[in-house]
Amino acid sequence: MKLSFKSSEKNSRKTKLDWTYQPPKINGGKQTIDDMSLIVGLYDNYEVTKTGNLVGLLRVSGINLDLLNDTEQEDVFKSYNSFLMSSLGDGVNDTYQFHEPTVPVDMTPYLNGLKRKYLYLKEKSPEQSFKIQLLASYIDHFTKIQNAKNMTTKQHLVILKVPIKNKSMESLELAAKNLAEKLDQARRDIEESLSDYDVTVNVVNNQELLGILKDLINFKG
Repeated sequence: MKLSFKSSEKNSRKTKLDWTYQPPKINGGKQTIDDMSLIVGLYDNYEVTKTGNLVGLLRVSGINLDLLNDTEQEDVFKSYNSFLMSSLGDGVNDTYQFHEPTVPVDMTPYLNGLKRKYLYLKEKSPEQSFKIQLLASYIDHFTKIQNAKNMTTKQHLVILKVPIKNKSMESLELAAKNLAEKLDQARRDIEESLSDYDVTVNVVNNQELLGILKDLINFKG
């Protein structure tokens, strides 16, 4: 037995699966963040936008140019330009977005290391009371700095997107597969172009992505 649909029913179903969202004009700050945001939700480690794109982020470690002489700095820019030309040059139909937001320094790994040393000494060498107290003061000091979010740094983000054909689950899964491959290729391209400078590139996971979105609104809030 075959199911049959009228032409109007087919068109109605197709319309429901199409991406028809048009970003509204900013109305003097009277809209909510949800109204102004293009993000409709998250899927895996990616953002789903109201305009029908799946967006992923790469976090790139920085290069301290202050430690390099003029020749070395020029080499860095040449290597970076080589990456841009190979990824976004003539004949490449693609779009990358580069974003460098200011974010609080994450001291969690450093604080966890201090806490491990503190607990180890307290259990194994309680007689080293001065060192134990010193570690406790470090933990207290840097915990206050982290909680106050007074120490900031720059993140280096590369943002890529792929289109989602329609609002079906199959299209979303296919887009996620395509985006994963695209991010992996971009990661390799960046690391190879800047291999002389120990640059590391990581795909931002969903928890990190939520943190980045929160920081973009107000990292002190």
